[in-house]
Amino acid sequence: MPITDWLRQQLELDATSSVELGSQEQIIHVTGRHVIKLLKRDSISVLLLLFFSGFAGYRAIGGSFLVMLSDAPNGLDPFNWLLIGLVSLLALLWMALWVRGKPTLRTRSILLFTGTALSLLAYFRYNGGRLFVIDAKLFGGQGTDPFNLLLIFFAFLSLMSVVFIFYDWLNDQLIVTNQRVIFDDDTVIIPRLVEERVQRQIFLEDVQDVSAATKTYAEQWLGYGRIEIKSARFNGNITFEAARNPKQLQAAVMNQVRALRKATTTQDYGRLVAERVYGERTPAPPRPQLQLKQSKAWLWLHRIIPNNPEVNIERGEFTWHPHWLFLLRALVGPFTLLGCGVLIIVIGTRMAAFAPLWVLFASVLLILVWVGWSAWEIEDYRNDLYILTPDKVIDIEKKPFGPEERREAGLSQVNNVFSQTTYFSNFFGYGNVVLNTGGGGNSITFNRVPRPSEVVSLVTEYNIQAKRAEKYRPLNDTLELLKYYHEAQIQRDEINRPSA
Repeated sequence: MPITDWLRQQLELDATSSVELGSQEQIIHVTGRHVIKLLKRDSISVLLLLFFSGFAGYRAIGGSFLVMLSDAPNGLDPFNWLLIGLVSLLALLWMALWVRGKPTLRTRSILLFTGTALSLLAYFRYNGGRLFVIDAKLFGGQGTDPFNLLLIFFAFLSLMSVVFIFYDWLNDQLIVTNQRVIFDDDTVIIPRLVEERVQRQIFLEDVQDVSAATKTYAEQWLGYGRIEIKSARFNGNITFEAARNPKQLQAAVMNQVRALRKATTTQDYGRLVAERVYGERTPAPPRPQLQLKQSKAWLWLHRIIPNNPEVNIERGEFTWHPHWLFLLRALVGPFTLLGCGVLIIVIGTRMAAFAPLWVLFASVLLILVWVGWSAWEIEDYRNDLYILTPDKVIDIEKKPFGPEERREAGLSQVNNVFSQTTYFSNFFGYGNVVLNTGGGGNSITFNRVPRPSEVVSLVTEYNIQAKRAEKYRPLNDTLELLKYYHEAQIQRDEINRPSA
């Protein structure tokens, strides 16, 4: 299999695993960074790998550096004459810069240091020194000494860096579906375990223009460039640098945009006319049928800890809570109090011989405080709600028996939806879902929800349906007006009544 086909297959596999697709959604095209981007990012790691592994291999076969052989001086051999020539050239450059004064101080310092090093090297070789010497007696002996083991360790670290940078490069991609364009931006420390992932998207309905630019001859000849997808929404543009085959992706996006506009126009116009003019009832658009995973508490704990998310199928409503890890974190305080209290009671009973009545009183008080504090934290956790309905999103933060902060936005006002995960949160399967709701940086954030990519996918499906309904609301009103106008014309005999 050619390397390009293999890379394309890996991109498609990663896109499938990193994006939760809607019930009617499918991936059309995937593009990643060009290999030139990998070479730029991986060059230092590759050079370090070659240096450390080469150094270790050279020492393993008995190699040494800067060895003095006084019985065989080199004198002014060709290599030393070359060094003298380089030193003389550096001296001339230093003098040419010296007359320019202080602005060239840094460059002159570098030239002086380099010339001094080359002069010492020439002097060393003149007296019999050798830069590289292989001694058969040392063959194998240096291969496992502490210094060589350290070199091998550094070579291994460099190799891991090369692999991780390659994996990170492979996971930056632009994904085109039949509903949206998604920029999947990963930062990888340990593949599949410790990753930071940010996904941004533009709905196809909001795509205004797609530009693909190759600004240099290298970009033109090697087939990579810059892609910018412009959105009708505030601050919603996506820019993807060093994209492979940018014109191909540009064509894929615009083809989907044209196909979507044509399909929605044909289908929805026909449905609207049938409903508003002729009174026919057409089936409502199907609701998303995603296979959402639910976090469920064990055994009797489900009576205390709700399912995450809670699903109301009839109303098409989903309610998320923060990830269960944050309930455990909130319960650290009560359980620490309980443990310390029990320890104090036990030690006090043995050392101070407390009366049984005092022990009972302290134990009951400790349990009451522990139960009350735990119940408070559990209720506080249950009161943090992120609700999605077919027409709006709601963010509720409420303290037990206390104040409540409620934010609400219509789904048609949501401009962009994307997820954010950190290295830690990605490992434990939670993250933030950000819903931009207009200009000025306004947004609603579902904080620390489980499986954020699923949340993004579901919100996206609801958002698309809401936007389409919003788009055709003026047409509904217009058709309703035409219907009444048509009936008024019939009543006034301005047109013939329809035959029975």
